Order: sequence, then structure tokens, then C-alpha cells
Amino acid sequence: MSDWNEADERERPSGFGGDWRGARPSFDDPMSWSFAIMRVAGITVRLHVFFLVFVLVVLSHAASVSTAGAVGVLPALLGILALFCVILLHEFGHCIACRWKRGIANEILLWPLGGLATCTPPERPRAHFWTAVGGPLVNVGLIAVLTPIIGFETGEWWGRAIPNPLQLGSMLQRADFGEGFLGWCKMFVFLTNFVAWVLLLFNLIPMFPLDGGRILQAILWGRIGYTRSMRIACRAGIVGAVAIGIGALISESTMLLGIAIFGGFVCVASGRHIESQRDFLGFEPDPSELAAMEDQEDELAMLSRQKTVAPAKPKQNLGEAEVDRILDKIARSGIESLSQAERNALQRATDERRDRERRP
Repeated sequence: MSDWNEADERERPSGFGGDWRGARPSFDDPMSWSFAIMRVAGITVRLHVFFLVFVLVVLSHAASVSTAGAVGVLPALLGILALFCVILLHEFGHCIACRWKRGIANEILLWPLGGLATCTPPERPRAHFWTAVGGPLVNVGLIAVLTPIIGFETGEWWGRAIPNPLQLGSMLQRADFGEGFLGWCKMFVFLTNFVAWVLLLFNLIPMFPLDGGRILQAILWGRIGYTRSMRIACRAGIVGAVAIGIGALISESTMLLGIAIFGGFVCVASGRHIESQRDFLGFEPDPSELAAMEDQEDELAMLSRQKTVAPAKPKQNLGEAEVDRILDKIARSGIESLSQAERNALQRATDERRDRERRP
């Protein structure tokens, strides 16, 4: 999972589940109930207290089940360690991809429903796409290394090297990892490979805040614009949340049910945020037209730096500069920060551009 988060006033849905970044623990904000455990390359890793509760519940269950179905405390500990490592590497993948696209990534939260990387990619579809893909690519890398190792070492590809997500307990009971430290190492490799597979497949479900929802929205954004892409992605996410919820009830999985409820809430909240933006602004400019305006302003700025822009049409340049300032303000502070005069100026610029394109 990933938390595309800038400032609260930005035009995107700002944060999912609360703005927990660097926040001090507050009783009124459960998402702030976390503490820093490490800092790597300027990225602070925080651990939510509910993750510790999750660990205690898993270990308690592993120690209390009947002998016939027992997994054992040590295998449970190795499973938690594998889950922690894979999720952490996955979230670092998001952060690295965001920074590669010249974005900002400075915090990771680990909690019972997975991980949240606070990423601020540039306001471009490709930047958002690669930021979303960065996490799953880490899983693919882990699978590319671990799956062949397990497959060639055991000779069991399907069911062990390529695991069945629904049969972890039975696989642990019948698998022979050997004795001593080497046996526990083999079990850890198996569990890490298992977690990498499960998280990859699960995160590709097209539902916010899972990576699949981000990837779908970024792909559609470049084709139909930001607003329509968000609407479609949110609706697809609601369908995905319902499907996951039904699966959770059938399999009696509390964690899956929690993820379904959380994802459904995020999709509904994001959809409402998009509609409120349109109602506040008073019109819905075509994002492709705004992007074209930005490109035109970039070209003018480059020509100005090269001192090749003739001092003609000062009024037109002044108008273009005003549009550029408004677009920059939207990218920096969100649509809600525009005054009525600025919204009117943006509407006029949009109408004028449409009129020019209609002329033969």
C-alpha cells in the first residue's frame, strides 16, 4: 500500500486514514499511535502500536492451538519477521521510485494492514505510475531470486516454490526443512517467498489504497484526465472492496475484512473529495487542456531564458504568465486555495483555448 500525501490543502485526496506523518501520538488520532524505529536515507520508519498487538495475537494463537494443527511459536516468529521484511522492502520500493521521479518520500508506517509510504510524486501520470509500481517491482525481484532457489532445491515448484496462498499451514506441517539452524533458514526463505507472492497478488487488486488502484488511476489519468480516472478507479475500488469483504466472510479472515472496510472507506471518501472539488470550483476544466497550457508555458519560459522571445504581444504574455501562476498555485496549494477571481481567470483561459481549437 502507499499513501500519496502532500499537504492537507493540495488538490489530491490528502492522506488516507489521517495525516500521521511525523505526528505526535494523539488519543483522537489512532493513526498517530506509532513510534520511530529507524531512519534510512532520510526516510523514517515508524511502527504502529497495533502491529505489536497483531504480533502478540499471532504468537498467542500459535502457542495455544491443538497439537494436531499446531504451527509453533518459532515458525510464527519467522513468519512475522518475513512479513516485516517484505513489507518494509516493498515500501522502500515506493520511496525509491518516487525519488527517482524527483518526488519526495520521507516516511514509512508499518501497521497490521500492511505498510504506508508517504510519497509526494510530481503531478504527472508517469511519476505517479512509477511510484505505484515501485513497490510491486520489489516483490517481483524477491520472487525472481527466491522462487528458483526453492524450486531447484526441493524439486517442488507448484505448491511450494509457487505457493498456494490458502494452504500455508498445511505446507508448513508437511514440509521437511531439516534440523537445526539450516532448517530454520530454509523455513525463513520459504516464508519470505510466500509473503512476497501473496503481497504481490493482493496489492495488484484495483482498490485504493492498494497499489493496483494507484496503478489503474495513473494509467487512466494519462488518457482521460485526472478527474475521470479517479472516478473510475474509486468505483472499481468499491467493487473490489465488496469482493474482498465477501471473501473475508467466507474464509472467516478478520484481517481481510478489515482491509476491505478500510479500502471501501478510502474509495468512497476519495470519490466524494473529487466531486466536492468540482462543486467548489464551479466548473471542471479538462485536465488535458491544463496540461497543454503548462507545456506551452514551459516552452515560453525556455525561450525566454535563451533570450529568443521577441518583446511582442505583451498583453498575451501577461495573460499566459497569469495562467502559469494559477496552475503553479494549484499544484502547490490545491484548487481550494484559488480566489474567485483566479477561478474566473482559469475558466476564461480554458474557454479561449477551446475557441482557438475550434477555429479552422
